Amino acid sequence: MRHCGRNLYLAPLIVLIASSVDSSADFKVAKTGDSLVDAKALTIQGGFGRSINGVSFQQDAVTTHKQHQYVGYYNAGRHVCLARRKLPSGKWKTVRFKDYDFKSNDSHNTISVGICPNDGTIHLAFDHHGHPLHYRLSRKGAATNPQTVKWDASLFGAVVSELEKGKPIRITYPRFQQTPKGGLQFCYRRGGSGNGDRMLVDYDPETGAWADTRQIDSRKGLFSDDLGKSRSRCSYPNGYDYGPRGRLHATWVWREASQGANHDLMYAYSEDKGKTWLNNRGKKLTGPPSVTSPGVKVVDIGRKYGLMNTHGQAVDSKGRVHVVMWHCSDESLKAAHSKPGEKRWGPPAARRNHHYWRDLKGVWRHTELPGVAGTRPKIFIDGRDNAYVIFSNSWSRGIFYPKGSMLIAAATSRSEWKDWKILHVEKGPFGNEMIMDFHRWKQDGILSVMAQGSPEKAHAPTPLRILDFTVEQ
Repeated sequence: MRHCGRNLYLAPLIVLIASSVDSSADFKVAKTGDSLVDAKALTIQGGFGRSINGVSFQQDAVTTHKQHQYVGYYNAGRHVCLARRKLPSGKWKTVRFKDYDFKSNDSHNTISVGICPNDGTIHLAFDHHGHPLHYRLSRKGAATNPQTVKWDASLFGAVVSELEKGKPIRITYPRFQQTPKGGLQFCYRRGGSGNGDRMLVDYDPETGAWADTRQIDSRKGLFSDDLGKSRSRCSYPNGYDYGPRGRLHATWVWREASQGANHDLMYAYSEDKGKTWLNNRGKKLTGPPSVTSPGVKVVDIGRKYGLMNTHGQAVDSKGRVHVVMWHCSDESLKAAHSKPGEKRWGPPAARRNHHYWRDLKGVWRHTELPGVAGTRPKIFIDGRDNAYVIFSNSWSRGIFYPKGSMLIAAATSRSEWKDWKILHVEKGPFGNEMIMDFHRWKQDGILSVMAQGSPEKAHAPTPLRILDFTVEQ
């Protein structure tokens, strides 16, 4: 069967449709918490959707450290807020930064929260879509002994526009990621859609300073397909995740300057925290990964198949990389009475969630999840290497989803993740994309999901909650 173009490094057919899913996966889901963070959190009404709290490219909006959970969000007063609670069910206490006014109605301009384990600093980056950096940093130890610090705005410094002294930056898509030895890194896009590079910089907990800003992918190179030629692009990563042996794994799709559509699944990894990169075959690249780098494209997905960007990625206990993305295929388009390229993102009825994973020999395997895709999915792995996916089931003519219910799906490692099924439906309506606290999941096995109510009218504030679940097999 032809998937959506030629598959590179892809094992023989293991595509599943809903009617053939093995239901042997015996999981139990229990809802253990429903906690109100803010009764009046911000919603927006702009060209990029209604949600500003809980968007797929946030890493992280919800995070846990030292048995305290933190949530970064905008409230109805358009203030940057950072709430925290003692787990498992403490009362939320919120810092509202009233020295900064958020004026945008662009859902790109989200908040990301980072915590450096080695010095207990809390980092905030917010309100960017090609804008100067907005960043503020807490005092050291703020997250190390949370009950001993006064939780208010005085714990944090002023908003600054640079990380390295004397080097102001303009960014989009801020991401914080912890390193295996308790450090912190910051990733962002320099440039714009279809014409940008990803950058990475290191935080030194000893000095409290950022250093070594470096480029980790490149917009350069000629790309050509039946839609035309393009000489510039940008990456949209599914994630940057450290595996069990300290490797930094990255998967992404490209968006071309020409035609503006996404294409292909790319993969590279680094053994030195993002200073140099290796391709899927383990061969060192001569520079940052680009569209012409050999051995980086691992699955061919053409620009006519409605491939969405910025989905989910996880690494299991054996170092196998897992990705879940939605796009169309020849079969799903035919069933929806459509054809490749007829609509930029494909008709909603033709969209499917697809699980791709890299085995220990570097072969990429594939399974199509049952049912129709909704919001961009996130994937996470438990201690037995079972895989779980969360997403909202809302449909939309475009790509933004005004309301929906949350779905939890799962597949077992013993089946090689072929037995996907829906375990739980949490009724909404929710207006955000489903994002979760990966650190709490890793530490406690609790699935904490940010869920905000869908507004009844434009700009109406709605409750922002954290929903907690246990999932057992």
